[in-house]
Amino acid sequence: MAENWKIKIRPLLSGIEKYNPSNIVQLENYVKHQATSDDYDFDANLVLMKLYQFHPTKASSNVACQILLKALTNLPTTDVIMLKAVLPTSLLKDVDIQHILTLHTLLESCQFREFWATLKRENMEVTKKIDNLESSIRRYICGVVEISYQNIPLSILKQYLGDLEGPTLNELAAAHKWEVTGDMCFIRNQEELIKPKKILAKIELDSVSGILATIAAR
Repeated sequence: MAENWKIKIRPLLSGIEKYNPSNIVQLENYVKHQATSDDYDFDANLVLMKLYQFHPTKASSNVACQILLKALTNLPTTDVIMLKAVLPTSLLKDVDIQHILTLHTLLESCQFREFWATLKRENMEVTKKIDNLESSIRRYICGVVEISYQNIPLSILKQYLGDLEGPTLNELAAAHKWEVTGDMCFIRNQEELIKPKKILAKIELDSVSGILATIAAR
């Protein structure tokens, strides 16, 4: 199914076709397919956002929200920033889009507790259209935790992961090879990441002789 979509969409992403507003509906349908699957096509979504920029009256705030949410699932890339740069002004004023951009800021600044609180508080209907949104966000958060912590209190880890606990938390920890002991979780020995590098420099004998001769002359 994914390959079929890519074969159909690929001709629309190059040359004069990427400026053709008649392709908007097909690109929007592709976004809806991505929303309900693990597929993600930044290039196609960017072309659609640029078409919205050139033809703001044809822009769909609902589709734009889905594009931005799919980009959130692809953190830590800069996809959201690039998509925001081509958003029409009319869409930038949309309340849901403002909420999504706020969520992006919270994730990028590692304010994970605030992220989950905001996601729950705003309760945007569009977030329910994105399959595996929360699990994708947790994958990003786990990556941040792995490079930031050696040990982390279990209470904090739960909050970072959206109050995840019980068997679900244990399964996630096991998948990342983390060790839960009492109220602490061992992530990894960060010292193992710091490996000394041997630097070998080759110096020609003639070069050394010239330097020594200069020193001797002084």
